[in-house]
Amino acid sequence: MNKIKIINEDAWAYLSKWGREHWTRSQFSHRPKLDSICNNACEVFNSKIKEARAKPIITLLEGVRMFVMRTIANNKVKLANHVGKLPPVIHSHLEKVRKESKHWHPIWTGDTGYEKFEVHGYPANHVVDLGKYLCTCQFWMLTGIPCVHACAALARVNKNPEDFCHKLVTMDSYRETYQHHINPIPGQTFWEVSESLKPQPPKIKRGPGKLQQKRRIGTDEAKGGSKKSKPTSTKDNTNLKRQLAPFTCSYCGKKGHTKRGCKKKKLADVAAKAKAAAAAQAKAAAKNTARAETNVVEDGSECH
Repeated sequence: MNKIKIINEDAWAYLSKWGREHWTRSQFSHRPKLDSICNNACEVFNSKIKEARAKPIITLLEGVRMFVMRTIANNKVKLANHVGKLPPVIHSHLEKVRKESKHWHPIWTGDTGYEKFEVHGYPANHVVDLGKYLCTCQFWMLTGIPCVHACAALARVNKNPEDFCHKLVTMDSYRETYQHHINPIPGQTFWEVSESLKPQPPKIKRGPGKLQQKRRIGTDEAKGGSKKSKPTSTKDNTNLKRQLAPFTCSYCGKKGHTKRGCKKKKLADVAAKAKAAAAAQAKAAAKNTARAETNVVEDGSECH
């Protein structure tokens, strides 16, 4: 945090408002087996209900119910045809980690269980405990998938990394997630009529303009989405945008503009065009003069 404060005090003040377990992986809980710090799951859900959310509440809920029903049914079909201990995404990720583990060198510490290793590599060495499923990089504990250091140690003892994945990332848990189903519901004409008072919708005055469909921009996102905007920062709101390196003109060598907008190049181009036009005009005049002289000579020959 001290380094962040030195680089950008506004960013330090913003991060200080929140607990570190909310924005840095080093403080994440090991229980969920997830190291994601973005809201992609919410974004996917919002994109699916984009058309339905402008409709009445019952139509909206029916659309969500049908979407969930189809998703569960489609995933059950995929599960029935899948062979393996891990889901496809987890399996491909683990294979990538296993290939990267070849660049790490595990050293056995000499314990009786042959489980503790000191793994050497770049940029830092790490300690792996195969018995407790621990690694000092914390990736194994966060995701439930053996990290590159753990895979290097497992290769040393000739063990399969798939056997050391957490239960939550296996196919058994994946099947357990989709073992339920959504019960079918008949049409509204078959619903039981209640004797209670019908709920009335609240009186809402619709505002002018078109109904907003875009999601709300987060406080850490740039407004407008312009990549070339300059970064702005205030005490109450920190809005850091992408800052590009200063341009250098390849014509005059000065910074702050490119060759396309260089004033010297524009003046030089105008002068070059004027010079070319003058040369073309002089050439045309010389050609006309030579033609006139030729005509005079021919006329003199005819007279003789």
